[in-house]
Amino acid sequence: MAAKATRGDGRWLATVALLLAVLGAGLIAMAAATPWHTDADAYFEGLNGIRASLYDDVDEPDRMDSFDRASRDFHALQDRYETPKWLYADFGYAALAWSLLLYLVATVGLRPTRRATVVVPVSLTAVGLLVVGSCASAFQSFGRQQLPEWADTLAIPLMGAIGIGIILLPLVLALALAPILFTRRVPVVLWSVAGRGWGTSLVVSLIYLAPAVLAALAVLVAWQTGGWAISTGGAVLLWLLLNARAIWLGRVPIVQG
Repeated sequence: MAAKATRGDGRWLATVALLLAVLGAGLIAMAAATPWHTDADAYFEGLNGIRASLYDDVDEPDRMDSFDRASRDFHALQDRYETPKWLYADFGYAALAWSLLLYLVATVGLRPTRRATVVVPVSLTAVGLLVVGSCASAFQSFGRQQLPEWADTLAIPLMGAIGIGIILLPLVLALALAPILFTRRVPVVLWSVAGRGWGTSLVVSLIYLAPAVLAALAVLVAWQTGGWAISTGGAVLLWLLLNARAIWLGRVPIVQG
């Protein structure tokens, strides 16, 4: 993300990245040592009872009611016998993912850039992480047996994630590349309140406000299943939006040499 950070900032971020890596490894070790259920025998006895009530009622008039009831019973059973195993794991994955991201920031920096050769790959990375995180949420939950086997648990979320990616990619590229293509100004710093006057700053900030809020909300799901990718993708997307805003607000035109 263009230009190096100051030496002090880089060291501080690298230290945080290392601490997060250690924390993540510790949480994943805790997850591995934690059993799946507080009482495995009781859990599987209840699960077999749900399966029997669902599959034995083959002549029931309304099968959808049976599936809905079985799904409610399944999730109630999960809630009753769950342990913190997967919470530890998800926090651990998120800590490791964020340690990598912070190390990258410590190495490369956060200053704005006009280089399309940087903005385009970063845009692809942001959207890719969001899509991967959405897919991982489905796959990880299925692999952990947290979803009922009789539900369409993978096809719908996978198709939804791919569809979101197809829609999101051109929008992100348009927002990120537009100021590079249509302005010739030196960008202000990322956190500038104003640039070329308050009127321009207000209009530009309002245009980028909604996607920036959505990106920030994506960061907040770090602890959820698949959040390790969704949250880092949201952070990268937030940088892209702030970078584009900083270019729009640039005060000084680039001097042609």
